[in-house]
Amino acid sequence: MKNTHVKVLKRLLGTTILTGGLVLATPVFADSARHYEIQPQSLASALKELANAGHIQVAFAPDVVTDLHADGLKGDFTIKQAVEGLLKNTGLTYSYDGEDVIVIRREHSSDLSGGRIRLAGAPQTAAPARAAQPRENAAFMIEEIVVTAQKRSARLQDVPLSVSAVGAEALSVQGVTDFKDILRSVPGVSFSGTDFGQSSYNIRGISTASSSPTVGVYMDDISLVTVATNFSGASDPIFFDFERLEVLKGPQGTLYGGSTMGGAIKYVSAQPKMNETHVTVAGGVSATQGGAASYEGQGIVNLPVVEDKLAVRFGALYRHLGGYIDQVADAEGIDWRNSDPDGHGGFAPRTLKSGSTWAEKNVNSSEMFVVRGSAKWQVDDSLSVIPSVFYQEYKLDNANLFRTNLPEFQQSDRLQSPTKDKLGVYGLTIDKDFGEVTFTSLTGYVNRSVSWGRDYSFFIGSLVGDLFTHNSWNDSDSSTKTFSQELRLASNHEGPWQWVAGLYYSDQKDRLIQAVDTDGSGDVFGVDTDQVYYGNTFTRMKQYAAFGELTYAITDKLSAQAGLRFFAIKQLVDVIGDGVFNGGPSSELGNVSTETGLNPKIGLNYKISDNNLAFATATKGFRPGGPNRFKFDPNLCRIDLDRLGLTDAPDSFKSDNLWNFELGSKNQFMDGKLTINGALFYTDWKKIQQTIELRNCGFNFTGNVGSAEVKGGEIEVQMVPMPGVNIGGSATYTDAKITQSDPGVSAKVGQSVLSVPKWMFNIFGSYAMPVGNDYTLTTRGEYQYHGSSLRSFESELTTNIPDDGILIVPNIAQREHSYGLANASIVLSNDVLEYRLYVNNLFNSAPYLNFTLEDAMLASTLRPRTFGFGVRAQF
Repeated sequence: MKNTHVKVLKRLLGTTILTGGLVLATPVFADSARHYEIQPQSLASALKELANAGHIQVAFAPDVVTDLHADGLKGDFTIKQAVEGLLKNTGLTYSYDGEDVIVIRREHSSDLSGGRIRLAGAPQTAAPARAAQPRENAAFMIEEIVVTAQKRSARLQDVPLSVSAVGAEALSVQGVTDFKDILRSVPGVSFSGTDFGQSSYNIRGISTASSSPTVGVYMDDISLVTVATNFSGASDPIFFDFERLEVLKGPQGTLYGGSTMGGAIKYVSAQPKMNETHVTVAGGVSATQGGAASYEGQGIVNLPVVEDKLAVRFGALYRHLGGYIDQVADAEGIDWRNSDPDGHGGFAPRTLKSGSTWAEKNVNSSEMFVVRGSAKWQVDDSLSVIPSVFYQEYKLDNANLFRTNLPEFQQSDRLQSPTKDKLGVYGLTIDKDFGEVTFTSLTGYVNRSVSWGRDYSFFIGSLVGDLFTHNSWNDSDSSTKTFSQELRLASNHEGPWQWVAGLYYSDQKDRLIQAVDTDGSGDVFGVDTDQVYYGNTFTRMKQYAAFGELTYAITDKLSAQAGLRFFAIKQLVDVIGDGVFNGGPSSELGNVSTETGLNPKIGLNYKISDNNLAFATATKGFRPGGPNRFKFDPNLCRIDLDRLGLTDAPDSFKSDNLWNFELGSKNQFMDGKLTINGALFYTDWKKIQQTIELRNCGFNFTGNVGSAEVKGGEIEVQMVPMPGVNIGGSATYTDAKITQSDPGVSAKVGQSVLSVPKWMFNIFGSYAMPVGNDYTLTTRGEYQYHGSSLRSFESELTTNIPDDGILIVPNIAQREHSYGLANASIVLSNDVLEYRLYVNNLFNSAPYLNFTLEDAMLASTLRPRTFGFGVRAQF
């Protein structure tokens, strides 16, 4: 008679153990040695990794492995040696049931008593489809995610800092195509700018609109940070073939360096898998309410080239997003800069016809194209080499902006306003294991170019009334090339001391050329050119850094951590300008600034149990100052400069810095079926860099607006209360207030930091159930709430009146109002096929995002309600 556990396993798998092609050719314990790299983590997660890597099946009851930890494996082992290594000092034993299943049990126990069976792993063969069952993690416990936030692999729940991560399984369930959909559900993360490649991110209230961002963006540890301007924001890699997304919260200056005052966003690519052939193809269509159809197709191939030595992975994606904004001819626009008094102490902004002569529906269509390629060369058991290429192109026919005074989602430009954004990321990673130390070399090259054209007719006409009937065109081209090299050593030994140390170098060259031409303006101004403004700005920044972090285990449960980064930064800025708005020809060449400094970090971590961790950290963040990149005629901006008490814009701005203090905990309960992570934080931010808008002339400069305090807390909860059910959510409270305002800026003490909502939260739920003999049906719904925030420090604006006087009027665009976003999906899948139905923006939420009064009262919004269908096949 078969053992009880074998009967249960057969019921769980149907007949697949014997007839599904899953029987191993030889007993698992006769297997030859394989190479394993399993990091220290919970025993349940380690057994799952072993099962997948060893192509075996492992069965255990969840409560048998609860609160147990595995020390990890690294080297060549047989299956028997690997199992015994992971079970060392756990009090557990194992048996081989004769049908190629390893059973984990308590010593002196003969069955799998203790609750539901956990089955991990399955041989990779061309077997017929298995009996339907919910995804393992969705059915039994929350997905275990391994992250590299500390530049070494570790289980997410064991990392003593606030990290939100979304793994491959969750990304698949959610059908993620735009990573901003993920960011809206990450506690503490907010962003402005809905156009692709035009975003400014902030984490936990560290928000700024200056040329140097506060959040670092990385792809496989290669920095994508560039100089931010009005014409190019943060790089937005198209979400394609990524293994996970990590969001590190709080200053990351020790390991990641500049532009990570608020935190870092890391894309982690899927790597080639040895000895496995995989092909994935997918396609889909969608319809947006009031807009045109969208469609996409993609394919990914993983191929072994030399057994155990070389594998390659490559893929491509094409996506067309239909537009939903209509162009109408000669519609009215509101000129907020100029108005007429109404005779009662009020005003009426001037209304002008746009002068547009063309009409077209859905003019903001866009296209995305991506190619990815990588290879993994396992030179020997200790040395691996991974070259990678990521290239994408994004083309937008016309800006995602509409006039708020017109019927829903209409614009009325005279000229088309296209955008083209190209991004290439090239990397070479070399890892060498020297036994007790691992050496890593990471070489990166990033090449980004943005071509940005806009109709400036209404904008120039609002500045100079005589030019309103003349067509004006802004053509801005930016290009950034960045070379970086990081060399890193990390400890890989037993003992209380663990450390990582490294050297970093980067050389970034950025050029922005902006030209504004107005037909016939030369005659109006009495000059021999129609070019009213020209700017050519070249920036070169070199960074040098040495960094390290050290962790000491004071006891088995208590650890102390300290880190330090020394950096030196040198910036060179050359500016050449011309045109009447520039005050004629000008040049300022050889503006050089240098900064050196230290970014320290200290922390304490207390491991209450294998599944409960408490930590406290104090970290410093820093951002260098530098020269201002725009020059202009101060007389043109006299109204705004007088309001700020300035005779001219400052030539440069100072560095800013902050200290962040955090107390957090990470906890898992109910045999891994409930996760609760939370943190409290306080930040003291000095000399904040912020873009100062000179609204009446259309220019800006970077200044130091003073100081701020940020206080807040966040919590994430996820629970699997029963097989197939996964529910959770998160909430963040952030109180970010200006505590000091410097002369020459408009920020006032007590005002909120820009673009920081006080409240954000999200909730989600999913249910997976078997359908028939082959499929699983998964339903999912989510709701994301984004609280209101300030767009501008100015509560009042100035507007010109016909007799050359000035009125002070309310700034109706000062605040972005709160909004919510709901999405839902249904997925039917088996081992090979997946069919997906979804609706995004279920309630058709349409908040005014990036609302501005500078040019005909323009705003952007969320993509309207969209219904879609997709198919994915994996072979």
